[in-house]
Amino acid sequence: MPLRLAPSLTRRITCSSGASAVRVSVAVQTTAATSTRAASTTTTTTDAKPEPSFSKGMNPRDLVSEAELHTIADTIGCSIDELTAYPNVADPANGAPLITAEQLTIPVSVRAAFLDWRVSRPPGSLRTAKAKTAYRSPPGLDVAFKEAMAFIGAKRERNYAVVTKRKARLDQILAEEGAAAPEEVKDVQKRTNAFLDAREIEKARKHAELANPEVIFNFTAGKADMRFAVYRHLMREKWEQGDRLRMVDRLENMHVVPDTLPYLKPTVDLKVRFPGDLSYWIDPGRMLSTKVTAEEPEFAVQIFEDATKYYTIVIVDPDTPDLENDSFKSTLHYILTDIRITGNKPLVDKAAAKVLVPYLPPHPEKNTSLHRYCVWVFEQPNGAGLKVRQPEDSDKYGVIDETALIERDAFNIRHFRSAYGLTAVGAHMWRNKYDSQTESVREKFGLGPGTVWHRMRIQHY
Repeated sequence: MPLRLAPSLTRRITCSSGASAVRVSVAVQTTAATSTRAASTTTTTTDAKPEPSFSKGMNPRDLVSEAELHTIADTIGCSIDELTAYPNVADPANGAPLITAEQLTIPVSVRAAFLDWRVSRPPGSLRTAKAKTAYRSPPGLDVAFKEAMAFIGAKRERNYAVVTKRKARLDQILAEEGAAAPEEVKDVQKRTNAFLDAREIEKARKHAELANPEVIFNFTAGKADMRFAVYRHLMREKWEQGDRLRMVDRLENMHVVPDTLPYLKPTVDLKVRFPGDLSYWIDPGRMLSTKVTAEEPEFAVQIFEDATKYYTIVIVDPDTPDLENDSFKSTLHYILTDIRITGNKPLVDKAAAKVLVPYLPPHPEKNTSLHRYCVWVFEQPNGAGLKVRQPEDSDKYGVIDETALIERDAFNIRHFRSAYGLTAVGAHMWRNKYDSQTESVREKFGLGPGTVWHRMRIQHY
């Protein structure tokens, strides 16, 4: 049987009002194809069918579906009753047509092309130069885009008007109090108003550009500029719906919380990677070789505000066996302080930071269980410079010894945090165990011979 292709059926509705006539065309692609394998050549024939037309006395619902009628009515700005009342569609006040030819310049297929998945030929990939050259925008896209941009522009102006009004109030409060930021305002009521104004300014700036196509394109392409509120909002939203959930799940299921610190409300995105073969950001809780973790890791701390802050990073191993107490203790592996971070520069610059305790490569003992290496990031309270907060009654309880706070053996991360007034804002972790590379790591870094642990049977009498 030869291959047969039915032609595209074009349904037309002719709308008459007086001496003028208007046509609305809805193209419905119907294709029926049947093919068989034969030794002879294949021929193609086309059947011609008359185009149905709507004239006086006929109902448009006989020619098009109800959904298509709604699409036509929404596009040209009339009701279904007006659309089906031809040829008497006219304004009763002056007799002028309710639907003019100018209203039909936007094709009725625009909405269907974007909202209906049954588009016969959707645009393909535009990654190649050939595809970009052959691509043609859907009909009416330019008109729809201009209308959408006009709507976005009006919304943007309203939000920026709010920004101008709120910023004037905030500047007045700061000038009266002689403060540079809301937190420096001494009067309680004025400080509250200053924080409210600052929050509303951030919110209005975010909503002003949230629907901007350029912003959406830049964010999708990885070109977010964290100086702008809209990009900070989009980055935070993406993090909270993905990496943050994964990180919190790993920390809780692997008992990093509460084995190291009792509580964590993450506000920054902490990433960890190791130089060499594993030069990509690792997922929290991943099992790694001791050869990989022998090199000092690299960090990135992504903040979601337009500010410059200082942080401290601490790495501890809470799974070191404590034979004397028949328990486990924490070993300190690394402390890096005075880390300067901005929104657009999340990568940690170790050269500009201060190494309080050098990095100790993980080297688990043989026959011990899995070791969790927990990375905590703390926000420093007073910018650069980590200082111990001595208790007011130091004469009674004594002075805090800074050297004892950072001893590797039996390190207490909770005492360290409270002594320096640090706030935990993020965390990460990886795991190691004794493997074939552990002894070479010990030899390379001069860590000495390891200890082989054995289980002992204890008899109770």
